[in-house]
Amino acid sequence: MNIVLIGFRGAGKTALAKILAEKLNIELYTIDKIIEQKENKKIREIVAEKGWDYFRHLESQTIEELSDKTNVIIDTGGGIIENQSNIDNLKKNGYIIYVQSNLKDIKQRILNDPDRPKLNPTFDAEDDLNVTYNRRVPLYEEFSDFRVNTSTTSLEECAEQIINFLGI
Repeated sequence: MNIVLIGFRGAGKTALAKILAEKLNIELYTIDKIIEQKENKKIREIVAEKGWDYFRHLESQTIEELSDKTNVIIDTGGGIIENQSNIDNLKKNGYIIYVQSNLKDIKQRILNDPDRPKLNPTFDAEDDLNVTYNRRVPLYEEFSDFRVNTSTTSLEECAEQIINFLGI
């Protein structure tokens, strides 16, 4: 059974995934990193050159490829939950863990990060985060099997909570 981390950008999914992979000594797949390697470009470059639809297509392809793996950690991008086939693929062989964080903390972590392209080009950076966060949170909640909160709990403790939940 896989451990699949979902949550908004900047919530701490990748850092938490690394801790879990180390603690459990299992393989980690970070979807954004796989896409960057396949395309030989940063996410921001892919989006700038070919758009979000193209990136989302690559993301879904990668999820489909990873969904047949077993006993791995899959660190997803924040937008995967907006495509039902992604959720279906990830759920068929995995527990979905929602890595929560409050919007204030997310803004502090990513608002000035040039490697994170805006999701809605017509909004300024802060409105972009507000609108997208509010749209996605109900989806994260709906599709998750378990939740941890990086705004109120250390990454180490979040990892322990996940391990306890899974009975590993």
